[in-house]
Amino acid sequence: MIARRQRRKSVQNSDPGKILDLVMSLTDDKSAQLQTKINTYLIQECEAEQALLVAVSREHSDAFIEAVGSSMLMRKRKICLTEKFKVVLESVGEQTEYLSNMEEDFKSFVEPTLESENPKKRVVMFPIPDDPFSLIVCIVSPTVQEDRVGLIIYEAFLFFWPVLKKSIMLEYERTVKYKCQQLLRVARRLFTQVEKLQTLLHMAMEQAKMLMSAEYCSVMLIDVDQMELVEIYDPMELQMTNTETVKRRFKMDVGIVGIVVNTGNLVNVKNPEKHPKFNPEIDAYPGISCRSLLCFPIRDQSGIIGVGSLYNKLGDPYFDAMDEEMALAFSVYCGVCIVHSMVYQKMQEAHIRNALANELVMYHMKVGDAEVSRLLECTGFHKHPHFASLSFNVRALPPRELPCYVLKMFSDLGLQKKFNLNAMKLARFVLHVKKGYRDVPYHNWMHAFNVAQWAYAALVNYKLVSSGYLNDLQALMYLIACLVHDLDHRGTTNRFQIMGLDRTVDVAGTVAETSLAALYSSEGSVMERHHLAQAVCVLNTEGCDVLAALPRADYDRAIIMLKDYVLATDLANFFKNLPEYEMIAMDYQKGNRLHCAALQALLMNFADLSDQLKDWSVIKKTAAAVLTEFFKQGELEKSRGEPALAFMDRDKCFIPALEQEFLTTTCMPLYSLLAKIIPKAEACTKVLEGHLKQWEAASYVFSEVPISAGLSVLLSPELDNLIEQSIKEREEELAESAKKTEATDED
Repeated sequence: MIARRQRRKSVQNSDPGKILDLVMSLTDDKSAQLQTKINTYLIQECEAEQALLVAVSREHSDAFIEAVGSSMLMRKRKICLTEKFKVVLESVGEQTEYLSNMEEDFKSFVEPTLESENPKKRVVMFPIPDDPFSLIVCIVSPTVQEDRVGLIIYEAFLFFWPVLKKSIMLEYERTVKYKCQQLLRVARRLFTQVEKLQTLLHMAMEQAKMLMSAEYCSVMLIDVDQMELVEIYDPMELQMTNTETVKRRFKMDVGIVGIVVNTGNLVNVKNPEKHPKFNPEIDAYPGISCRSLLCFPIRDQSGIIGVGSLYNKLGDPYFDAMDEEMALAFSVYCGVCIVHSMVYQKMQEAHIRNALANELVMYHMKVGDAEVSRLLECTGFHKHPHFASLSFNVRALPPRELPCYVLKMFSDLGLQKKFNLNAMKLARFVLHVKKGYRDVPYHNWMHAFNVAQWAYAALVNYKLVSSGYLNDLQALMYLIACLVHDLDHRGTTNRFQIMGLDRTVDVAGTVAETSLAALYSSEGSVMERHHLAQAVCVLNTEGCDVLAALPRADYDRAIIMLKDYVLATDLANFFKNLPEYEMIAMDYQKGNRLHCAALQALLMNFADLSDQLKDWSVIKKTAAAVLTEFFKQGELEKSRGEPALAFMDRDKCFIPALEQEFLTTTCMPLYSLLAKIIPKAEACTKVLEGHLKQWEAASYVFSEVPISAGLSVLLSPELDNLIEQSIKEREEELAESAKKTEATDED
């Protein structure tokens, strides 16, 4: 107990009556109320300026203050258990120190209560050792002799401490009970959110902040495939303008978090920025100063699956031992919920993929051996003189001959020989891809062939491989990606898929319970990811595995390239990366991997929009096909009570203005980048400028008819004559205006 010195049989240095009266008055429930009465007694008996009690949990090495003098603090406040305090607890008698030498957190509670500022004010500290809680009684500026101060404290606490100790322990038990109840409520909330991992992680962070009174929280999960830590956080908490959820990736051995991953132990750091392993990239919340840090492992039955980090304890300088215990308990529930969520999502995805696969099998027929043989044995004419032209109109070829020309592309470029591609597999692959396209107005097999033809022409005319822009494997996957980039396209946009998450209607009018958005919307580029998934499915189909001859390392790189190529066709990604592309185009370096990746993405966009580089007759047909898809989607959106965008509403879309905007805002910036990287491509922008003039002249024709009749005007055989007439009238008007201006100047 408290008596290390010899216990006296009677009170010799204090008034027994005062002690008895005070003991009789110690009937309050709160420890802080008891301490104010004890502090007042000590101030009077020691003739001191101030008195306070520092309670210490020896098991957890925590110290806290609840009252200073006769004033209770708003709540229990933690202070650092310094070496000075530890020395006092181990001592037999009182210890004295100048107030100016005490820690800042201690001074912040004491100095505001003192009447005068004097750096020489003494603090007499007397230990009341016990278990599980001890006390350090602090008397500020006593006027009685120091040795008598110790005797007064000792005699008083023979009677005060049993009452005060019970009060402190009762409050501690109440706090533990409250925290346990909180933890159970948190667990119940977490188990209701296992359907979506992102929602679960967000709720877990919110509940952890509440449970441990932290300012910020992050959860990092281990990506087993990449052997990296992946952090997900919500930028809205930092009041950023970008509202998309942000993912950050880190190596697993970096910073304080890396210690937790490697050891599996919780780490509590009171001043993390001074820790030797501190790394601000991973150990601090983005844009926030890290004052205290509590990192804990998140486990399942197989081991560590992630790390939770709590930043900046609210109201206290650091996280205490109870926070550590609560964090470890919380991590158990969190780990179970995350595993359940992952399993649930995998089951859902498996169900969706199975439904999609069944749908694809039912919609498309398999490719028979007879079809493959006919393709390989075809003796038709496959040597169109302009086939390698960048402005070639693929509609000049008979549709039945298109697969033959695809094989010609691989052969002419030397890719079939270079990579030892099996002719039977290549032919079956091409036919399978052809049947993988739906009969929609624009995003069909003809479009895929057109994109592949432009890629072939670019490889030939710009000498992309021999000039060092691409290597052979990149060229092979570029051509394959062009063929599969819109595989199983439904004729609808990503927006349509996301808005119609629960029910999707394709442009053929078929109502089907498909879940493309449910499967891919969390990753973005819904349709592009579906095209990629279908392409990989075809490549893995027996007899279509055209890449099977590649070495394992090349095969892995090829699949990654295919993914990058196909996802690049989402124009949202192009506009997102446009500033970076512009910087790269200013000083393109062929040997730079980042620059090469940017060029590969741009080449896919160039090929995908290459219809805009063809002659005016192709431009009109392309516009008509695209607008037909748009207008059908707009009608479907209206039918299910959703507003259609203006350019998808045939009653609002002014076609020439839409086409001019598309050429100006998308095509011109895109092909200008191409011209900067590949100087031979400069002619592309001049072609676009000519089309802009045509659409500008066409606007006078379209303005003479109702907007809803725009598609009919576009398909009219008289349109070219009307445009030519409009151009002549415009030129005549300009000439007449110039004459009038000249006459006015002469006058």
